Amino acid sequence: MSLVIDLRCLQDQNYYERGIGSHARMLLRHAPRCIGLADPSLPPLPDEVAALVPEISPHAHVPGATMLLNPSPFTPRQDFLAPLLTDERVLKAVCVHDFIPFDDQANYLTHPLNRLDYFTAMAWLRRYDVFLPNSVPTQTRLHELYGKVRSMVTGVALPPWIHGIVPETPRHILMIGGDDARKNPEVLAAAHGASGVLRRLPLIITGHVAPERAARLRAITDVELPGRISAPAMRALYARALVVVTPSLAEGFSLPVLEACAAGAPSIASDIPAHRALLPAAFLFPADDAAALTQLLEYILPRRSKIVAAQAGLWQAFSEPAVAARVFAALLPKPAIARGARPRIAVLSPMPPARSGIADYSAAMVGALRKRADVLALDSAAQSPLPYMDARYDAVLSVIGNAPMHERAHDFSLRWGGAALCHDARLMGLFSARGTATVAQLAGEELGRVVAETEIRAWAADERLRAACFLGPLARAARPLIFHARPCVDLVRERFGVAARYLPFAMQRVFAPPLDRAAARAALGIAADEKLIVSFGFLTRGKGIEAALAAFSRLRRGRLVFAGEATPDTESFRILAQDLGISDRVTLGTGFVDEPTYRHWLAAANVGLQLREGQAGAISGTLQDCIGAGLPSVANADLAENLQAPSYVKRVADRLDAAEIATALAAALAGPNDTAAECRTYRAAHSMSSYAENLSGILGI
Repeated sequence: MSLVIDLRCLQDQNYYERGIGSHARMLLRHAPRCIGLADPSLPPLPDEVAALVPEISPHAHVPGATMLLNPSPFTPRQDFLAPLLTDERVLKAVCVHDFIPFDDQANYLTHPLNRLDYFTAMAWLRRYDVFLPNSVPTQTRLHELYGKVRSMVTGVALPPWIHGIVPETPRHILMIGGDDARKNPEVLAAAHGASGVLRRLPLIITGHVAPERAARLRAITDVELPGRISAPAMRALYARALVVVTPSLAEGFSLPVLEACAAGAPSIASDIPAHRALLPAAFLFPADDAAALTQLLEYILPRRSKIVAAQAGLWQAFSEPAVAARVFAALLPKPAIARGARPRIAVLSPMPPARSGIADYSAAMVGALRKRADVLALDSAAQSPLPYMDARYDAVLSVIGNAPMHERAHDFSLRWGGAALCHDARLMGLFSARGTATVAQLAGEELGRVVAETEIRAWAADERLRAACFLGPLARAARPLIFHARPCVDLVRERFGVAARYLPFAMQRVFAPPLDRAAARAALGIAADEKLIVSFGFLTRGKGIEAALAAFSRLRRGRLVFAGEATPDTESFRILAQDLGISDRVTLGTGFVDEPTYRHWLAAANVGLQLREGQAGAISGTLQDCIGAGLPSVANADLAENLQAPSYVKRVADRLDAAEIATALAAALAGPNDTAAECRTYRAAHSMSSYAENLSGILGI
């Protein structure tokens, strides 16, 4: 590989210190050996930059170049790169920071030459193969303008000088400003000037402020305007910040938001897409609402220490090593590609004989992957960091679920990165072995408020009450993060600003030849003419068992069997069945169900019943087995939609209603239910071989 990096943005003093310049210098520090491009007609590169590059070319004719990385695609004269951008042998990658000038042309592109230069640069952007947007909102705008181009969200690394700041006695409210009007200091000045409490506190707004704007700000409130300041001076301001406010009207990525978190100061920001990707909603205010900002500031200042604790981990996904790793992982070839050999994958997951649906699923997944790659499967006891340290692996995949057995794989993902396949929309159960105090602290960090242990216990008792998902640490570390349900992808994008990947759930069992109902009923001791409803899995709260019992009590015939292992919750279900007068027609737990017995229950049933309570994003392997067996079923809408269930799965509302469930069960029992054609179509569309092919693509192998 011969890598070329365009360094011209570092020849421009307007870009060098912050934002694009800081990002470009970070990439250069972490890049493999490369050739730098510098324009002789511009000021020379700073000595510290030139020292990082073994060779500098004054033009873009670089014989033997195989890869171009452009940190700043809107630097003037993008035609400078034409020899490389038009060379089909060169892989061309570009960092995309924003499209603010295009979206606000009335303020940014008023001069004809500026318009020409910007639109020319936008045209050249179509020449790139790999796009590296700095945030999910920037990626969204990129796809709107250029279609579904190949892209990976990288974030922007915090500058080295922000680390190691020791907080001092808080003194002032701080805004890290800039030359641009969109930084919106007026709303902060108005919020400060409107409050007697806030006016007693110094207000500092850094960055170049034109004399006319400075006069307007000082007319609103008493404000300190130190102008552009050095990194040491910035450290000193952060060290004594009571709170850092970022009121921008538009951003691609917003460094001050995270710099404040890293410096140990509370961070609040305007409610724009770039800030929603970085901060929980509790720390955002409308960009044009000074009164709302005043109210938020007055709320936060007395709770300052709690806010600092809640935001302490938000910046960690944007360290230099983390961001650089994402950039170069998107560019550099996988080891197998370099070797010209079969890929190697390590999979960290529970595996059979563990009594776990995820273990069974992972076994089927590994079997399909082995037709495409050499796979090392490490069950819970055998997991270690060694695969992450071994560069011969093309991918390391941690499989994560909502139980303590996944804790090691989860922690390795946080420490080493790699890919993660998450089977659940929440991970509170994974952390449960660490105690309610730890779980409450994690929830508080996610939600930006204090969460009491009593609240955690309430969530555990009723999944519908849960406010935190506990996916944040994994979302910030895993690349890529993969879910089987679209609501989970949406959740981590909205709450954590992470572009997770969606991979539809696959059939883990093959049902050929067709199941034999008569033989299965004979094996289980079920009468041939009895109407049988079967629900599968551990008998735990959150699976709608109370609603299922109440619904079944409305039916005047049949038997309801919960095929699975009892839990401490089961006794309360037995009491409810007695109270409803259906104990003689209900089996609450069969004990562990081995594979032959599991298939017997699927074959024997007239109708399957799978319910989940709580928030969106649930997945059920047993419901998919019902689908694959051609068994008419009833399921709540979220569960059915996440599996793309066919029409013979009758949907009921996610807010479970016994009468609605009873009606759906009665309809399914009444039939007729010819499911064969739909079942064949579903099996073909959700085969594990197709799943393995799609997973390999997501892993880049």
